[in-house]
Amino acid sequence: MYQIIKRFKIKTLEGEEIKFEPKQFNKGQIYGGLLFGLGWAITGACPGPLFAQIGTGTTVIFITLLSAIAGTWVYGKFRERLPH
Repeated sequence: MYQIIKRFKIKTLEGEEIKFEPKQFNKGQIYGGLLFGLGWAITGACPGPLFAQIGTGTTVIFITLLSAIAGTWVYGKFRERLPH
């Protein structure tokens, strides 16, 4: 999508140019990605299908839901200490 916006110089609905700010690499992104990917691989559920699996009545998915809630809580708890 980034390349399409850049190549065709797509603008916002208000006609403003879309600008992308370069992001600084942080080694925490590697650790976070590995942790997220590991959880996804073990449970077979990313945040979207998680709720669909709950809707099917699969009871074991509640462990995944509780893990997702715990992960969100941990992030909120340590957010201020994480690199920006």
